[in-house]
Amino acid sequence: MKQLGLVFAYSFMERLRSKAFKNTTVIMVLILALLIVLPKYLSDGGESIDGEIAVLNTTKIDVNAEGFKTLVSSSYDWKLIGEADLDAERKRLAAEEELLGIVRIDEPAGKPVVTLIVNKADDAPYAVELNNYVQNQYTMSEMSKLTLKPEQKDRLTAAVQLEVSELQAGSKSIATTYVPIYLITFMLYLLIYFFGGNVAVSVSVEKGSRVKEILITKVKPEQLLFGKVFGVGLAGLLQFVIIIGAGYLLLTATGSGATLEFFGMQVDFSILDGKTVALLVLFFILGYFFYAALFAAAGSLVSRSEEINQVTLPVSLLMMAGLMVAIMTMMNPDGTLAVVGSYIPFVTPFVMFARIGMSDPTWLEILVPTGILFISTIGACLLSAKIYQVGVLLYGQKPSPKLVYKAMRSL
Repeated sequence: MKQLGLVFAYSFMERLRSKAFKNTTVIMVLILALLIVLPKYLSDGGESIDGEIAVLNTTKIDVNAEGFKTLVSSSYDWKLIGEADLDAERKRLAAEEELLGIVRIDEPAGKPVVTLIVNKADDAPYAVELNNYVQNQYTMSEMSKLTLKPEQKDRLTAAVQLEVSELQAGSKSIATTYVPIYLITFMLYLLIYFFGGNVAVSVSVEKGSRVKEILITKVKPEQLLFGKVFGVGLAGLLQFVIIIGAGYLLLTATGSGATLEFFGMQVDFSILDGKTVALLVLFFILGYFFYAALFAAAGSLVSRSEEINQVTLPVSLLMMAGLMVAIMTMMNPDGTLAVVGSYIPFVTPFVMFARIGMSDPTWLEILVPTGILFISTIGACLLSAKIYQVGVLLYGQKPSPKLVYKAMRSL
């Protein structure tokens, strides 16, 4: 155990001191800062005004600039004009200056008519809201002329209430869960791939420098393997906590709560309850150990670090397949593909988290695939330890499956 602890401490500190660890952490925090702070700064830096809209009201309907801005569109600077200003405003509109449209409200034959004058129809995306606002103001104006009891006025102006009754109460909506679950599933894939790949690279670099020949005489191969996997994994978990913690502090400081804006689209992370977060951490740990063991075994089979991409390609493809299956199951988290994929260890970490985030599987549906993944992880670690024990001593030979198998049988 002492040797295992020494390898663990060395791998952890080596990863912690590396430039890649520091640079990646700083870059990820800066990206989060841009995604969280910049949209908030731009939205708080003053309302964006696209141009002016002139309004000529020849009726007694009570309309005002504030009402247009609040109930029609806040993207324009609304101003009321008189008949004497109409010709000048038409010239401004034709000259395509800051004026983007002219609104005329008339009442021929006792009925209101709204005339919208623009250079192109596309310049009036607010037309429906404008018509509704004038219609409501006209209705209120006409009601004031009638002798009605207060309760009659309340009934005429009462807003229609929309209520949604769920037959499956407590079920999750795809519309609100898809984007945050997609982002977190992709982040889970990146973290496992990044940290698992680091184990393979570290093993290959040490082997290429012949350091392994010295270490192997002092420490058992399986202790080298698991010490490195644990050390790099803890460093990766620490990096993950730093990045997530920085994101949480930025959200708190900007007052955004659990809602984040991506390119004008609101993404609400409040759907992530304690159960979902706890299972996310569990699947990250199991998925990392499962794939890190495979990456380490693959890294031990090469003689030079330049060959690492070739030998780890099968493991990378398995991970990518797991991510693709998880993305495909998000639209139907209880379908056959999702259920079957839950029991395949190579895709379980990604598919199970997607199912938990998008649906409500029973505890039995969660525990059985998780148990299979746990047993498979132990099996992968034991098998990888055997391959690692052989691989670290292979130099100048191409690591064919037949060669590795013979070497393992001789142990």
